Amino acid sequence: MRQYVTVPLLGTVQMVETATFWPLPAIQRGSVVTNPQHLRPMPNQKGLSVVVVDDNYDANAALSRLLEKSGFEVAGRAYDGLSGLSVIKSTHPDVAILDIAMPALDGYGLARRVHSEVDSPPRLVALTGFGTEASEAEAKSAGFDAYFRKPADWRALESLLHTFEGGAA
Repeated sequence: MRQYVTVPLLGTVQMVETATFWPLPAIQRGSVVTNPQHLRPMPNQKGLSVVVVDDNYDANAALSRLLEKSGFEVAGRAYDGLSGLSVIKSTHPDVAILDIAMPALDGYGLARRVHSEVDSPPRLVALTGFGTEASEAEAKSAGFDAYFRKPADWRALESLLHTFEGGAA
C-alpha cells in the first residue's frame, strides 16, 4: 500500500511517497543480551574475543562497533551486571570490558563474581565515568586488570587489548 504526503518544498507543494514502518517494541534498559552477528577476522586469524557490558545502549553499541572494526571479535553484549555474568559464562571471552555503575549488579560485584564463578576468567577492563582514586583502587581490589575513565583514550585501550592478545600480563 502506497502512502503519500504533501510537503512544502521551496515555495511549492510536492507529493512524496512515504514508507510504512511497523512499530518495534522498545528496549528496556538492563533487559537485553545480544550476541551480534559480525564479520569474522580473516581466515587463520582469531581476533581477541571481547564481551562488552554497559547499561548505556549507545555506548555499548558504539564500543562494540569500534572493537569489530579494529579486528576484535565481540562475543556478546549485555546491559546489566547479571546479564553480563551470564554472557561471560556462556561465551568464555578473552576480555570483558565492564562499566561500573549498572543496574542489577555493579561492575565491582560482577568482577568479583566472574573471578569466583568462572573457570579461567577473562581479563577484566573497567570503562567507567567514575574518576576518583578510590574507585580505581576498588576496581583493582575487585579484580580488574585495567581501569579507563570515560571517554577512554581509544589508542591506549586498543594497545592494551593487543597486549592481552599477545598473552602478555
